[in-house]
Amino acid sequence: MSEDLIGKAVNGYEILRQVGYGGMATVFLARQQSMNRNVALKFLPSNFIQDDTYLQRFEREVKIVAQLEHRNIVPVYDYGEHEGQPYIVMRYMSSGSVEDLLSQGKIPITRVLGIAEQIASALDYAHQNGILHRDLKPSNILLDDGGGAFITDFGIARILGESSSTLTTQGVVGTPSYMSPEQARGERLDGRSDIYSLGVMLFEMICGRRPFENDTPYGIVVMHVTTPAPSLRDIETSVSAAVDKVILRALSKQADQRPATASALAAALRKAVDHPENATDTEPSMPPIGAPASMPGLEPDAASQLSESMSNGPAEAAEAPPLNRAAFVEQARQRPGLAGMLKGMLAGGAVGCALLGLLLGLGVLLLVAMSGGFGAVEEERTASAPVRVITATMGQAAADEPTATAAIEIAVDRAGQTREAWNEAAAATIEADSLARAQLAPTSAQLDQPIGAPNRLRLNAALEGVTGKLVYFGKGPAESGDETSFEIMTKDLESWQDMLLTLDIADSTYPQPSPDGRWIAFQSDRDGDFEVFVANVLGGQLRQITRNTVWDRLPAWSPDSEWIIYSSDVRGDQTFDLYRARPDGSDEQLVYSDGQRNSHARFSPDGELLVFTSGAGVRDATTWEIRLLDLRSNESRLLTENENRDASPSFSPDGTRILYVSVVGGSRVVASMTVDGGERELLYTGPGAAWSANYSPDGRFIVVTATYDGEDQLFLMTADGGNLQQITNSGGAFASWIPPLTRR
Repeated sequence: MSEDLIGKAVNGYEILRQVGYGGMATVFLARQQSMNRNVALKFLPSNFIQDDTYLQRFEREVKIVAQLEHRNIVPVYDYGEHEGQPYIVMRYMSSGSVEDLLSQGKIPITRVLGIAEQIASALDYAHQNGILHRDLKPSNILLDDGGGAFITDFGIARILGESSSTLTTQGVVGTPSYMSPEQARGERLDGRSDIYSLGVMLFEMICGRRPFENDTPYGIVVMHVTTPAPSLRDIETSVSAAVDKVILRALSKQADQRPATASALAAALRKAVDHPENATDTEPSMPPIGAPASMPGLEPDAASQLSESMSNGPAEAAEAPPLNRAAFVEQARQRPGLAGMLKGMLAGGAVGCALLGLLLGLGVLLLVAMSGGFGAVEEERTASAPVRVITATMGQAAADEPTATAAIEIAVDRAGQTREAWNEAAAATIEADSLARAQLAPTSAQLDQPIGAPNRLRLNAALEGVTGKLVYFGKGPAESGDETSFEIMTKDLESWQDMLLTLDIADSTYPQPSPDGRWIAFQSDRDGDFEVFVANVLGGQLRQITRNTVWDRLPAWSPDSEWIIYSSDVRGDQTFDLYRARPDGSDEQLVYSDGQRNSHARFSPDGELLVFTSGAGVRDATTWEIRLLDLRSNESRLLTENENRDASPSFSPDGTRILYVSVVGGSRVVASMTVDGGERELLYTGPGAAWSANYSPDGRFIVVTATYDGEDQLFLMTADGGNLQQITNSGGAFASWIPPLTRR
């Protein structure tokens, strides 16, 4: 589309060149002939024209910005269509965005202050007019040549007082790295949610990195909800204590502890910069704009449930004998605040995601009861601090604990019943090889359950040769209004039928098929912490591989299907070592340990090499690199060595190239290189932020997982990075092909 438009006149606008491409729009620099001025033309891509969700979002931006006339909000001049494609005409900002500015490094505090004061004024104006932005981030702050800063992209903004969203039927919208805790939990929002996002931006501008970084969007969201923000002074020593205090207050987990307005935040930052010796935090002097009359016990916004894009979490295991129901309830009674915490999560109902509801409710309580601590997905585990944060945020008074204890008992009963049902169903399946060879229907509908009628997708011509089945994870079906969990699924690329392989109140994620096409290894938190499990390709014959009290995650297979390799947090500090075990859980062996964070290991097709993510920083993803280990000599070396996040490697079927995820210009992309680290090329640069990629068995195609418009979706492309096509619209993550069945 872009090349076709350049040089053409579209309804009085001469298209000069493409200047940007985002999740749902392509932006061109154009000359408005009638006014003789440069403008920005924002087009909705042709592949979204038939999608009502994207069309409504595009039109909504025009509607909202038309209500807002502020010097620091990018104005909309016009709206129209060209050959069926809608476009918006906006003021052209010649100096790019704050994201572009950040690509050059940290921003001087005086420049940060100038941006903050302008954006704060615009935010307060929007809030006073009943508009919440809900996606404030550096790429949505544009700059002009005179130092001006302007808010743009109100496509997912929320009009206060609307009974429901017209944008989506389910799922939280927003960007995980900048999302407030209450937005992640699916609660009703007010202006203080945007203030939290502004606080994240200020942190990033000052320190050159965000307060929370993680492998996965879900991991980042969990950290926003549970983990106290780090001190800016631990990252950037030049930051004064006064500035540190102001930013950390904006990042408070509880909205009523943040500044009441964005201007109050900017004023506090100005005082901290100009007079650091006198700067103090003051409490809000007025109720926040848009706040409900009564803050406690907010009802959840029915249209703001945490989306499937927040699905990603690591896996672990526990060797200690399972805690029985009576012992668990007794431990829960003895832990101050835990009963109230569960009641706050279950009865409060504000958690809009199975992982943030059940994992942070039942799953986390199980982990606390079994290990004596709290371990949120992908976050550094400490003895008690995260427990105190959650209790303070969601806990109830001690008088409520008897009711909460009853809720715990009910939850434990339900978990036990579900596991019993799972085990019965798994035992009912016949021997895996004969079942797979015959491709028979499963003996239990629970094990291979359709999750929707086939929606036959018409692939573009270059992708028509794709065949086989993908295995991935996504949100499972809900029963009787219960929260859904993340489950393992398959997608037939010929019939487009999706099938459910797991069904449990726990979350099952990160599946990896065995090279012989018979088994699926995955991680699950079904006993309270994450462990490695194996089931046959139809979901039966479930068995647990790891049994210990540390995290075991991201399993993968050796080429002969005789070993499963995984990452294990043996020190309990998120610096993972690589272990391997037999598919029955026996013969566990240490493969690699250097005291760093080693994860996402993959064997070469000949089994002689191992490639994995390795880095010194537990949370600092800029330290993560791709490391290659020669299993014959036990010598390893880095294939990448830079200040970008390089992660999630996988081999091509012929073993000559390695796919991996990197960061270019602030965007998460998929790249490829030879096994010696050379001949690097970009394959996937959007839409969305990529975080997983795998080759098809014949090496002709690649399936990519990217967080796109607030959700994880699957994309197909040819191996050269061309002919990209989205193949899911209701979520899906960490997909790979199930290899053809190998006869024995």
